[in-house]
This record gives sequence, structure tokens and C-alpha cells, in this order.
Amino acid sequence: MRELGELATRKDAFDRLGIAVYAISTQPGGLAELQEDLGAAVTLLSDPEGVAVAEFGMAERFGLARAGTFLLDRDGRVVHRWLAENYRKRPSPDDLLEKARG
Repeated sequence: MRELGELATRKDAFDRLGIAVYAISTQPGGLAELQEDLGAAVTLLSDPEGVAVAEFGMAERFGLARAGTFLLDRDGRVVHRWLAENYRKRPSPDDLLEKARG
């Protein structure tokens, strides 16, 4: 969850753009501790049934979810979508801020 910590360090920059950062996990446990570590910088949501995963097109075989990052506008429309080919390579907070400004 290193990427969530990196996003948390850029909270002020996201706030200035009016962007709230959320993370969705299909894992049923452990989110409370992680939320405490991240404070209010990132809001963690639980999706153990995979409803959001299916809606965002992130479903994989065997009930796994593909890593992804989405930027939504104020009306809830997806304006940027990134789905991992390799879960270890994810966009940096700076990459996301650039897309949000763009």
C-alpha cells in the first residue's frame, strides 16, 4: 500500500484541485488500521462483494481485482482511467495531479 502513503503526502495538492482521494479494497479486513495510519488524507472503502470492481471493469479471474486508478469529475464521470498491466507499476501522485490539471 505504498502508493496510498504517497498519495496521502500530496493531500494539500489534491485538495487545492478539489479532488478527494478514495481507495477501494476487496479485502474484508485490515482497513481500519490502514485508515488510522493514513488519517483523513485517503478515504478507504471496502468492496468485499466486488460490486465496484465489476462496475469499473477491474474484475479478474478467481475473484481478484486488477489494480486501477480513476479520476472522476464533479459530476461523477470518469475523466481518466488507468488499469494495471503490472500491479507493481502504478502512476505516481505527480502523474495523477498532472492528469487532473490537464
